[in-house]
Amino acid sequence: MTSKNYLLGILTTALLGWIALAIVIFRIDPFTSTALAVPFFFAALFLALVGTLTLAGFYFRVWFRRGEIYLQHISISLRQAILFTIATEVALAFQILRILTWWDGVLIAIAVSLVEIYFSSRD
Repeated sequence: MTSKNYLLGILTTALLGWIALAIVIFRIDPFTSTALAVPFFFAALFLALVGTLTLAGFYFRVWFRRGEIYLQHISISLRQAILFTIATEVALAFQILRILTWWDGVLIAIAVSLVEIYFSSRD
């Protein structure tokens, strides 16, 4: 597969994620169907953020690092987007449960940073 096909698939996933997120926000009442609204919200937000952040990270890397292999940029951007999205969703879940404090956010950021350092040191 070419990098253009990967990027088109990621763009399609991001657009579907944003559309699904809009549908969940505007069509599902979280007070009447909490068991349905919350998982759909988090799943749609995950797809939307991962796709958007992957594309932004990829084009940011291409812009700053010309002459490198593009497929490597896609995989690194996807990994970082997934890690950042997981951190965002964990913080959002903590906020929904009313247990998020500033030091929880710092610990989440440190944990994600350590995971990213581990994966980047393996490359």
